[in-house]
Amino acid sequence: MRFQRIQFPGKTLVVSSLDQRYNIFPLFFLNLWADKFGEYPDFSLQGHTAAADVKALMGFSSPVQLPQTFWRQLWFLLQRSYGTIVFLNPDPKADRKLKWAARLAFVKRRAGFAPLRHFQPLNFSLPFNSENHHYIHQLKLFFEYLIGEKVHHWNKPQVYVSDLAESGVDLPDGDYGLLAIDTGDQAAEPLLGQLMKFVNLATRSQSCVLLIQSHTESPNQRQLAAQNISRRFSEIMTEQALGKTTLVINPDMRQKIRILRDASWATGVDAEILNLAALMEIPNLGVFGPLNERIWQPFATRARVLTGEFACRPCTRFPGAVLCTNPVSWQCVSAVSSELMAATLAGMMRRKAKQIP
Repeated sequence: MRFQRIQFPGKTLVVSSLDQRYNIFPLFFLNLWADKFGEYPDFSLQGHTAAADVKALMGFSSPVQLPQTFWRQLWFLLQRSYGTIVFLNPDPKADRKLKWAARLAFVKRRAGFAPLRHFQPLNFSLPFNSENHHYIHQLKLFFEYLIGEKVHHWNKPQVYVSDLAESGVDLPDGDYGLLAIDTGDQAAEPLLGQLMKFVNLATRSQSCVLLIQSHTESPNQRQLAAQNISRRFSEIMTEQALGKTTLVINPDMRQKIRILRDASWATGVDAEILNLAALMEIPNLGVFGPLNERIWQPFATRARVLTGEFACRPCTRFPGAVLCTNPVSWQCVSAVSSELMAATLAGMMRRKAKQIP
């Protein structure tokens, strides 16, 4: 069966239900869409990142909030009369209700990733390659598949950085690095001991911003979780490290951009911050365990990752909850040493960024 490629998409909805730590990646697809069709589609970003955060990253103003139940989703699609709906989560188990609602709402063009020989209520689908290609490259291939032509020139989305002087964040004077921790990341606890040692190493030569954020439901719980981590850090930090470390807890997107804009490097167990750093061309170092780093690592030339050679990894194809099966729980992450992280970052910083005329 031959498909007619999308040349006139009409009113379009793009849905991304990825883990919030990787919600920056779909912005590349939106940028391709805007370059091709001249306008941004409606965009539903599931998870904890609010529509205001999306607008802080890019200057478009079309985020929409989808209902959670099937019947309300169906009614929502019937009211909006979309001609095209695109699903960007490669997990075939994701967005099932919405895919069926789109079919029953007679949305003409329904597109998304789907494995071969697998029934999906889609009439445009492309298999997801979980072995070789970065997710952003797969989004580009998917976009080319939809429109039926090659994209020879494409750029990263532009970060919206106005009014940063009013972000309300006190930052160190001079050069500083960024250590970011997400308390909801399962890898945070196994790596926490080495990150505490890393702060002592990093602050020997420069200042450091310790950014801690939590994504629990209650604001009080978010504050308590972040304060608990900061207290554990302070217990083993040297006096020099305490004096040269600035603590930032649960910043908003504008504050994150402000911190990253002047940072000389970024590292830690906060994939959202590292992906944002990559988008802003900040040198960053990540630690990968359960996920395949070839697909999900920060997308930039100045991004590096540390991984362990274990037969059980990568143990999950898509971001989300992980069930570790290694006899030594989370050994792929806990085996990374603070000395290795510091040495890798030092080597990265010796390589100057390419100057663009």
